[in-house]
Amino acid sequence: MLMERFDRASDHATSVTLSALSLQRQGPDHAGAVPSSDAMNRSSSTKRLEVTLVALRRASKRTMVLRLRFADGEVFKYRPGQFIGLVAPDGRQRFFSIANADPVHNELELHVNRSPGGAFTGMLFDKAQISDRFWMEGPFGDFTIPPEASSRTILVAGGTGFAPIRACLEQMAANRLTGMQTSRTIHLYWGARSREDLYDVASLKALSERLPGLRFIPVLDQGDSDCSVRAGFVHRAIIEDFDDLSEYDIYACGAPAMIEALSRDCAAERGFDPSRLIADIFTAGPDRENPPPPASSAPVALLLDQASAMEGVQGEALLFALKRAGIALPAVCGGKGACGTCRIHVAPQWRSRLAEPAKQEARLLKFTGAGEGDRLSCQILLTADLSGLELQACTENEGDKQ
Repeated sequence: MLMERFDRASDHATSVTLSALSLQRQGPDHAGAVPSSDAMNRSSSTKRLEVTLVALRRASKRTMVLRLRFADGEVFKYRPGQFIGLVAPDGRQRFFSIANADPVHNELELHVNRSPGGAFTGMLFDKAQISDRFWMEGPFGDFTIPPEASSRTILVAGGTGFAPIRACLEQMAANRLTGMQTSRTIHLYWGARSREDLYDVASLKALSERLPGLRFIPVLDQGDSDCSVRAGFVHRAIIEDFDDLSEYDIYACGAPAMIEALSRDCAAERGFDPSRLIADIFTAGPDRENPPPPASSAPVALLLDQASAMEGVQGEALLFALKRAGIALPAVCGGKGACGTCRIHVAPQWRSRLAEPAKQEARLLKFTGAGEGDRLSCQILLTADLSGLELQACTENEGDKQ
């Protein structure tokens, strides 16, 4: 599953094993069964609530750790690996992964990377103060790492992509306390620009005491003056450490280039099956939420709820045609196929004309409990043979009515 996140820059990679947090090169561990990547629960419904900034810590030159508290009595359910949106002064949302497995004292922790030229992250770094209030919406996304993940599991974080992975590791540690077997070896590679950008090693040390099988391998883009940490791209470190990746699952959070390199090079050089890569991609947010339609393209007629006739153009995503026509269709990720909120119901007679959902869309539809005939409008590209396409608003995950 490839999922995109916004307003956070994270670079190619970086990566420690944890016993006394010594920095050392880790080799592969070949024991254990392969987990099912599709073992997922449905997402809890999203909600909008006011939160208060109660802690603010500069973890590194580029990274800020925030703690947001929601009101006493407020219930916010999410699953480790999911993300939330904070409403910026311009009215748009910026999205950040939750870094703790469960709300502690009604608080969520976020790891914020300062995006070059990013107005919202710049404001958080330069002007945010304790007691500031924000509107928050979520949870979104379906990235997670199964607590029962086997020793044939590799975790990869790039920059603040560590946040959702930390939340999942906290869940594993909590399950171990309740008796679930989580002592098998799991490799965590964390890629960063410099040693300073491995900004939360202290929490990893604490987690290693609760997860004795956790092996932490740091890799720095810029290397390290004392040569105790490996230099280069994080995916190259994995290729160096493992002779055969054909039976491994990789869970990765970070920049698109890192994810692409993981899939491409691990497959080409170590037999990795790209379908076993579960990825949460961090990208910069779109400049505009509703781009103009392609110039000089032929129109495509659309019919919504058997009543509202509208028009899109060939070559644009259905989502943007509907939004341009004034349909209030949510699209948290800006139409990048990452959030699963822009569902639309396609009339039965038109479904055979649509391409089957790609893996990413299929996973999001499954995770959000979508019914038969439901699709993500951002993933439907309008073509000439879709003129007359009949749709229904999809306010609930019911699919076809029985």
